[in-house]
Amino acid sequence: MIRAGFGQNVITPEVGAEMPGQIQKKISQGVHDDLLANAMVLDDGATQLVLAGVDALSIKRSTVLKARKRIEAATGIPAGHVLISASHTHHGGPTADVFMSESDPAYCDWVAEQVAQAAVEAYEKREKVRVIVGAGQESSVAFNRRFRMKNGKEQTHPGKGNPDIVRVAGPIDPMVGVIGAVTETCALLGCWVNYCCHATLGVGGNGFSADYIYYLRQTVRRAMGAHGAIVVFANGASADVTQVDNLTDRESEFGAHWGWHVGATVGAEAVKVLARMDYTDEAPLGCANEMLTLPLRDPGDAPSGQARGWGRQDAWERELELLKEIKKVEPDVTAEIQMMRIGRAGLVAVPAEYFCYYGLEIKANSPFTPTFAVSLANGCVGYVPTPQAFVGGGYEPRTARSSKLCPDAGDRIAEAAIRLLNS
Repeated sequence: MIRAGFGQNVITPEVGAEMPGQIQKKISQGVHDDLLANAMVLDDGATQLVLAGVDALSIKRSTVLKARKRIEAATGIPAGHVLISASHTHHGGPTADVFMSESDPAYCDWVAEQVAQAAVEAYEKREKVRVIVGAGQESSVAFNRRFRMKNGKEQTHPGKGNPDIVRVAGPIDPMVGVIGAVTETCALLGCWVNYCCHATLGVGGNGFSADYIYYLRQTVRRAMGAHGAIVVFANGASADVTQVDNLTDRESEFGAHWGWHVGATVGAEAVKVLARMDYTDEAPLGCANEMLTLPLRDPGDAPSGQARGWGRQDAWERELELLKEIKKVEPDVTAEIQMMRIGRAGLVAVPAEYFCYYGLEIKANSPFTPTFAVSLANGCVGYVPTPQAFVGGGYEPRTARSSKLCPDAGDRIAEAAIRLLNS
């Protein structure tokens, strides 16, 4: 027998708070839809897991540790069995130190409390359920944003119809992962959805928004006739994957209507997985964690003019100076790699904006079918590109607080993830 419960809290800041995710500072001017902290608790009678999702650009390690401590004290669920991931909406609250934006410590503490309360609520609402763990495929709304150019270099978002494009330089991951819980009468209590695509559609304009995930949730709830169901979202290894198709000359894929298009399309695929009714009363649970120490690269090695074509030069220069100071105090970062087993499925969570290649590599070497990859989970160590990206160039490997690790960090994280899956 397996039991499940769901909880939810609103984490929308006051209008006027910063919205990190741009090179320049951006101040919120309204609310398109509330930001949420959602949680799902699974319990097989011996092991309990928490899968929580936060509508935010990223989540700090300190925020995760505070939330875990509160959850463990209230429920007895071990801290290491708690997964907290950020959706990566670029219209979230001030949770990140990136470019000209800085996090708000009071808001981060409040988010930790709201996540913990959502998890405790989910724990207290546990009931006997039937669980589906499955995956669909949706390849029409996400695109790799890196391209090999005629000059031999790689470029991020070279522009639609750019005649110098030779080919796409990276893959996408079309998997729509779903963990759903229904009652014996087939009423959907809630589900966890995993998809690989940046939440950069600008749904909120100048206001807060969960971005396309808002429409994904609406689609699932309406299609399943479960308006009170809670949908926990976890982004995949989407560091180089967005909704922009640079190989077409169609309109720019931004705004609420494009957010609806992406969210409804992915949500519809999640509904298809739920509707296949491949439910089970048994889903053995497990969890394992490994801590990696990863060195920062030398900010002094950043090429001069690395920011050319990417916004304000002063913002990039500021990043290098801040990173130099950080490296003096903390030359290495700690990255938690987390693996969960949910029945026949495996899940790997990493605290990074992880390149899509690595998510696919981990899945290809996993003994579990399906295997889900979650990025920006349990903290954030910044972009983790492939070694080839450092050679090719582009936005993601350019040195800043948001991209600071040694070039082999991605390989080391993947090796740890595969090791956990096979242990």
